[in-house]
Amino acid sequence: MILQSLGRFFRDLGYFCSGLLLVALLTLAGCGGGGGSSAAAPNPNGTTSESGQLMIGLTDAEGDFLIYDVTVSSLTLERQNGDVVDALPLATRVDFAELTEVTEFLNIATVPAGNYHTVNVQLDFSDANIVVEDVNGVGVVAQALDAAGNALDVVDLELKLTTSDVINIRPGAPQAFSLDFDLAASNSVDMSANPPVVTVEPFLLATPELETDREHRVRGIVRDVDQTEQLINLAVRPFRHRQGSFGSLDVHVDENTEYEVDGVGLIGADGLAALAALDANAPLQALGQVSATEGERMFTATTVVAGSSVPWADADVLRGVVVGRTDDVLTVGGAHIEFTDGRRAYRGSYTVLLDEDTTVSSPGSNEPTIDSISVGQRVLVWGEFTDDVTLDAERVRMRLSGFSGEVVQRDPLIVDLFALSGRNPQRYDFSGTGMDVDHDADPDSYEVSTGLLPLTTVEPGDLVRGRGLVHDFGQAPPDFNARTVVDVGTDQLAAALYLGWMTPASTALTSLTPARIDVALADARVALKLRGVPRDYLDALTTIALTAPSSGRGVYAVRVRGDQQLHLFRDFADLVDEIMAQLDGGNLLHRITAQGRYNAGQQELVTRRAGFVFVQPGEEG
Repeated sequence: MILQSLGRFFRDLGYFCSGLLLVALLTLAGCGGGGGSSAAAPNPNGTTSESGQLMIGLTDAEGDFLIYDVTVSSLTLERQNGDVVDALPLATRVDFAELTEVTEFLNIATVPAGNYHTVNVQLDFSDANIVVEDVNGVGVVAQALDAAGNALDVVDLELKLTTSDVINIRPGAPQAFSLDFDLAASNSVDMSANPPVVTVEPFLLATPELETDREHRVRGIVRDVDQTEQLINLAVRPFRHRQGSFGSLDVHVDENTEYEVDGVGLIGADGLAALAALDANAPLQALGQVSATEGERMFTATTVVAGSSVPWADADVLRGVVVGRTDDVLTVGGAHIEFTDGRRAYRGSYTVLLDEDTTVSSPGSNEPTIDSISVGQRVLVWGEFTDDVTLDAERVRMRLSGFSGEVVQRDPLIVDLFALSGRNPQRYDFSGTGMDVDHDADPDSYEVSTGLLPLTTVEPGDLVRGRGLVHDFGQAPPDFNARTVVDVGTDQLAAALYLGWMTPASTALTSLTPARIDVALADARVALKLRGVPRDYLDALTTIALTAPSSGRGVYAVRVRGDQQLHLFRDFADLVDEIMAQLDGGNLLHRITAQGRYNAGQQELVTRRAGFVFVQPGEEG
């Protein structure tokens, strides 16, 4: 469910890419769910008194929305007979732009057993804070409007599920359901307006399962630590909630889990012991994966931060990327301030002053110092603001950073850098990063230390991306210490496609079969993006085929513009039938969004997720 950053070239098409909202719902037998339901769900008349548990999560994806801050007012589930269950205990303020490639657990609620055919989500844009990035990289506040050009207020979304894919809540029977609010398909941006205008036309996708290859995040308060069972029980506190009942979740850990507890980096049992020694109700944030074995789902953390290392633990925090360094002075770009009271603000660029008293931490057991912080590194900074653009740093936490590029050499791995920590390498000043000026980091020949990572399938010319930490300042090469490296060509969701027709089309789909849709692109505005790969790397397209995955199953939606109701399909063949019915009924194709794995030689996208928007005749404007 991860859309990739399409950046400024998507604006050229009149659209704007940001991401999606994921709501993951499941009964928690075998998912580590502890006690503590959040919502006192009613027991509708005529149903069993038994109930199951419901997990709700939110996610977003990369894009040039610097802030997309709105309120999720409500989330309800509805049976065909009209019985409704409220699945969200408190309205929650969410900045979708900060949830890049991660799902955050929002709520775990007990709801009556039964089949739920409709999901209703209400979003409140009345006090939305939406900031977009202009061509100079400067953040500009945008105005949210509906399709008619009116100021946006409350948006109600209704999602109709197919009979075979309803939310089936049963006691002791783990079920899953994921709902994507696709911001890329739901928003278009006009940067020529003053202020810029974001036109919002909501679009959703859904699937009754969790994806085990997606990173998940949970935030909350520590209830209990079981060192023998390697288990942490949390009272969930999503996003910046300091109170409220959002249920509880068991977080599993192992000997490889990396910790930062009160600013100290640890691994495995040492980290868990330090966590157990914290005061009661210590804040915690964990990143990890959901696994599924014999129907049981379990969340296992790869990284845990706790105590004063948690950004919302009663302190103002600067978050951004080091774009330059001179001696002990950092320039931090893309700077967001997270205030103690939960407010967030985008400030563009900040100067951060380091000194011998500044403490530095990073995931794992290494012992970083201020010399470890180099150009391209993502950071969280605690300290005192001396003026509007300067922060005296008391503590810095180095966050996992990412890179993408084309392989120049495999051993050692050298790449022609496409992006570093989500930014064009041309935005960085790499002066001083090397042992001498001749060894400063070079984005055209960026050396990545891969340790024991297997790279046997990586060859020059391949496209790769990775995560890790930038190497110490003044000590390059290597330039980057990778903990993961992924071949983009093998990623099932590495490609994102966006097609739009200014004049809605009736003949753009040149061939439709149960496993393939051929699209002519002569009159379309086209954006095809591989994760972390610049647009001009790919050849221009005149046609593209959307093909079914080998299972024939994915997540597909069809909507008629102006209708708040969306219809979902799990089978590609059912999607094709619905598209043919729309065309036979006289409706015209307006927009396609799709994700999957792209085969450049065949110009095919193996499509695991897709949405089609149609317009009725006479509604083309």
